Amino acid sequence: MMRAEYTLLILFFLSKELNAQQLSYTPDIVLGHRSLTYLHHVNYNFNNKIKINNLTLFDTEYSSDNANIFFIRNTFSYNVLRKVTFNVAFGMKNPGSFFTISTQYRTGHPRYLFAYSIGTTYQRGFTLEQSIALEYYPYLAENLQAYFNLLAIANINLEEYQRGLQFVRLGFKENKIIYGLALNADQFNNAKRRLVNTGIFIKYNF
Repeated sequence: MMRAEYTLLILFFLSKELNAQQLSYTPDIVLGHRSLTYLHHVNYNFNNKIKINNLTLFDTEYSSDNANIFFIRNTFSYNVLRKVTFNVAFGMKNPGSFFTISTQYRTGHPRYLFAYSIGTTYQRGFTLEQSIALEYYPYLAENLQAYFNLLAIANINLEEYQRGLQFVRLGFKENKIIYGLALNADQFNNAKRRLVNTGIFIKYNF
């Protein structure tokens, strides 16, 4: 169990700064009351229209492996319009591999970001997948910003609310580093099974 936690910490702290403008790496780690969560985004922009993204998440409990969560998604995105992208993704998540096709609307500003996506995911059957992401970071001082982030994802089919998650971050942003309080909530199978993790987080934009 401790080996998995050390691995997540090493992935976060031993990262090297990426100099290429086309490539970005953003790790986010949560030290919570129930578990340790590691999340990262790796983006590579080929040009103004085409990019690829890797999202990897591991959530491991301190005392047991029974509720471990993993999510690995590789996405190819094409800008159809300035604020609209078409996405094709594949990856692995509990309980196995999946494939997603979606469309996303995204708009941003130096102080906020909003994105909404809708599509279909196949993993042992089709689900309608919707997600919303909101970031708000107003300036408090020259090099200090308040930081609020909300990510919510829901997968539903004709029978049930199959899977949902809500991630909330509240804290401060100083240049490339972000830190503060975190809440992760996960629901499975009409919320018959629920997991909650609260704690502190640190995030760095390489």
